[in-house]
Formats: sequence, C-alpha cells, structure tokens
Amino acid sequence: MKVYLLDNGTLMLDKSLATWNHNQGIEFRFPVFAIYVDHPDGKIMIDTGFDKEWVDRKLPFEKPTQTAEQTIQAQLAKIGVKPEEIDIVVNSHLHFDHCSNNKLFPQAKFIFSKSELRHAYVPDVWERLGYDRTLVDVPMKSVELLELGDFEYEVVPGITLVETPGHSNGHLSVIIQPGEGHQPMVFPVDVAYTRHNLEDKVLMGLHSDPEDLWRSMVKIENIARRLGGKIFYSHDPEDFATYTLAPGYYGG
Repeated sequence: MKVYLLDNGTLMLDKSLATWNHNQGIEFRFPVFAIYVDHPDGKIMIDTGFDKEWVDRKLPFEKPTQTAEQTIQAQLAKIGVKPEEIDIVVNSHLHFDHCSNNKLFPQAKFIFSKSELRHAYVPDVWERLGYDRTLVDVPMKSVELLELGDFEYEVVPGITLVETPGHSNGHLSVIIQPGEGHQPMVFPVDVAYTRHNLEDKVLMGLHSDPEDLWRSMVKIENIARRLGGKIFYSHDPEDFATYTLAPGYYGG
C-alpha cells in the first residue's frame, strides 16, 4: 500500500473560524490536501479537494490559491494515475473543500455518511457556508451511505473509517495502516484543523455541535495513542510543510 498526499492549494478564513471566539480579524491561510491510496484491492481517493473556479464564484472572500499543478487531475498525473482509474472515493464529509472534485470520478463507488447527504441537500442555517448540493449531485457508479455510530467501517484492509461528528453532523475520520514496518496514519480531517486545535482542545469556529466536536477530538486522540499513529492535520500550515507530498508517498 502506498499513501499519497495531494497538494490542492490554499484557502483563507478569519482565524476566529479556526480558533473559536479568538483571533478575530486575523487572516488565516491554510493548506488543503486530498489523499490517494494505491492499494492491492483498488485505487482509492479520500476526499477530492476544492475547485478554484467554484470558490472564486461562490466564496471569493476565501481567496483561493491553486496553481495548474495543484489541481487534483495534475496531482494524480504526477504519480501516473488518471481520474477514470479510481475505484472508490471516500468523502470524510461533504463540505466543498473535501468534495468539489467528485465530478471527476463518475465511474467510482462513493462512500460517505447518510446524514451528510441530508445536510448537503438541506443545510441548517448556521452551516450553509460549506455545503452546495450541486457538488454532490453528480454521476456516481454507486453510493454507500454509512450510519456508523460507535462502529468502525473497513473500506479495504488497512483503511478504516470512524464516525467523528461535531464539525459536521456525519463527519468521518480515517485511519490508514500501510503495513508492517510503517507507522499507522491517523487523519482526523476536520475534527481538528491544526495541531493547536487537538492538543490544546481549542474548538474550531465552524462546527455543527461543539460538545460532539470535543468528544470527537478525545476519540481520535485516543485512537492515535492506542495505535501509536502519526496524526496528519487537514489545515495546519506548519505541519503541512513537513509532510511528504506526491509524488513522494508513505508506506510501500
């Protein structure tokens, strides 16, 4: 198994949305990445990143930066993979920066939470910033809608999903175990944008339920500790600078 981190560019928000009720008026530019797993049982995407044209049109205040090389198509091409070769797409949740390129994979099986579909189609008034049903209502070979609760879901051997609500109602985190001799990889996704969020239990300002989010933080931290896993943060500029990016990979 090889795990590739695909650099998708950056977005900007007021920092108070990353540190709830703190740092208002400070610009916070953060990275966005998707994950590609070359697995013996198939080619798997975990999240599909953002589409700069969509952000420029819908949320221009997020000031997206994305070079031609940072599009998902170009990132996959760097490792010799075509979008039409992808077998499975997992969406951790259906906010735009995690699903905007779902449209590239009409031949794939999609996996995400059942409740995310409802919120993508009919978002609650406080969560409209992240959802757009047109990003989800795209051709898909098949869809598996999960309702995990306290259970885990094995996508393929070595890739496990756990339910971690709070940032969004049906949010999923991902644990990848590349195999013997390789450290487990724990992706909280948006349970914690940054190391500061998780280690200091500082909630992000964008959440569906703050108590659920805090519990999910504790849950994912305990999983990482139990497995001896390395935590990869979804939107941490400092940690992101230390990650191995495609065409480099983890595992193998």
